[in-house]
Amino acid sequence: MLTRLCCMRLNTAGVVLGWLGIVGSLLGVILLSTILGYADVIAKGIVDKMQPQEATYDEVHSAIVIGCSVYLGIILLNLLSSALLVLGTMKERHLMLLPWLINSAVGLVFSIVYHLALLVAAFSSGAEFGSVLAALIPTALILALQIYIYMGIYSLFKQIQQTREQQRPLITATQGMAVPNQGNTYPSYTKI
Repeated sequence: MLTRLCCMRLNTAGVVLGWLGIVGSLLGVILLSTILGYADVIAKGIVDKMQPQEATYDEVHSAIVIGCSVYLGIILLNLLSSALLVLGTMKERHLMLLPWLINSAVGLVFSIVYHLALLVAAFSSGAEFGSVLAALIPTALILALQIYIYMGIYSLFKQIQQTREQQRPLITATQGMAVPNQGNTYPSYTKI
């Protein structure tokens, strides 16, 4: 388990990563909303630059609308999970970090599968080893950074979970000691 993430305490890193995710998601929502608003103009521009038999305007327009709509949904989920990461870190509620962890785990799995498929496709097409290696090094570094960040937030999740479990026995023990033998009944004055 990590105790620091990018030279920051885990709580600070959780808040910073959450806010970066929120800002990035909001920018993505603005960009995709603009693309969806101008889908007609974009589709017309793409069709004008294509060969006559490649695709029709309706096919290109539908592809733009469907692709941007799906991606917009994914970005909105990322926005929600990043907001929950910030809230969960600030309120020290480990279950609020779970959406971000699940979202990032799914993203990591897709990223690994996608890059492995690209690697296999590059080698099967007969590409030179040097060009494949030049593309593989930045990809591996980015993937390592994603895994490092995931491990940091998972460490934060476990840290918050441990502190909440340590506080829980203290809370239940002190509540019972404050008012002994008191339930939903009236006090008994016969033993005075």
